Amino acid sequence: MKTKIAPALPVLLAGLTPMVAGAIPLAAEKLEIYGALRLSVDYADSDLGDTPENPSAGLVDGGHSLSTNTSVLGLRGRHTLSDQYDLVWQVEQNIDPDSPRNRGIGNRDTFAGFDTPAGLIRFGIMDTPYKRNGIRMSQFTSTVADPQAILGRGGGGNQRLSLRAENSIRWDRKFLDKRLQLALQYGAGQQDTDGVTDNNDSSMWSGAAIWRQGGLVASVAYADWSELYAGGDVSGLNGGLNYRFGAVTVGALFDRLEADNVAYLNRDAWGGFVTWDIRRDYTLGAQWIHADESDAGDDEADQYSLVGTWHAAPALDLYLAATTTVNQGDSGVYRTADYAHGDRVNTVLGGDPKVLSLGMAFKF
Repeated sequence: MKTKIAPALPVLLAGLTPMVAGAIPLAAEKLEIYGALRLSVDYADSDLGDTPENPSAGLVDGGHSLSTNTSVLGLRGRHTLSDQYDLVWQVEQNIDPDSPRNRGIGNRDTFAGFDTPAGLIRFGIMDTPYKRNGIRMSQFTSTVADPQAILGRGGGGNQRLSLRAENSIRWDRKFLDKRLQLALQYGAGQQDTDGVTDNNDSSMWSGAAIWRQGGLVASVAYADWSELYAGGDVSGLNGGLNYRFGAVTVGALFDRLEADNVAYLNRDAWGGFVTWDIRRDYTLGAQWIHADESDAGDDEADQYSLVGTWHAAPALDLYLAATTTVNQGDSGVYRTADYAHGDRVNTVLGGDPKVLSLGMAFKF
């Protein structure tokens, strides 16, 4: 039976009024409006030395800003086809409460697919299993303490491997009473081929295996991109262990990059974190991420972060975060706040950027 969406619009608009939208049933269909508002007030210092300040390039000599930290708005739905088959879809995009930008609609994970006994199969633009695994096994991604300042990237520029793949097909399935999850993704045409046949010479594939049992989460993921940078292949391997016992969670992770033609993308990284639920409403966490010297030489770095969070309400967190990246080598330019933080804080060769941030995260 064909479901008509129009009669449900009054219900949909009414659900938006309190800014809380659970699931709105439409006959055999479920429609959900979801999102997150993440804002912070930051004080940042790029450690410029004698270099002139250049805010448009992310180089600040002690400045304040209001930032959005991966604020998103999305629609997703599920339509029952039979007892064992559902059609699923999602449209998600960034929103920028601090300063509107022309990002278009569906610039984040946007797909359609089928939930079947053989697994969840989706088609569209989606984060790779490699990218999601780096986020899963670390902390503080959507704050100034974003570990993606080092994970999935090198110390010499903007090139990175923590990316979202276009023109992709992804399969996910859980086994052994949902303790084991496998994910595979293939993407054709990662170069800009808008409106024409995808260029398979710029393909991507990625896979992950995640094991969950009790308080333990263990995972490993891999990604390979052909002709990504400078006409060469780039690959990444990451993994880690998280374990929660009582009020404390500890984790360790590693990240290895290999690139054909970009020397500073040939490097190893590793690190760890600890979080402590001091009481039900307060969590204190610390994280350290280290990047070893790459083939470019003299560009090792360490990121140190400390974050205190007040869980003010079930959907609202307020936090204070402090982070710094110490570029130990004279050729390193690892920044500290990165892509998941709306206003990146860059540095100069060998600089030690630092940020203090007061932020909120409201999910609906």
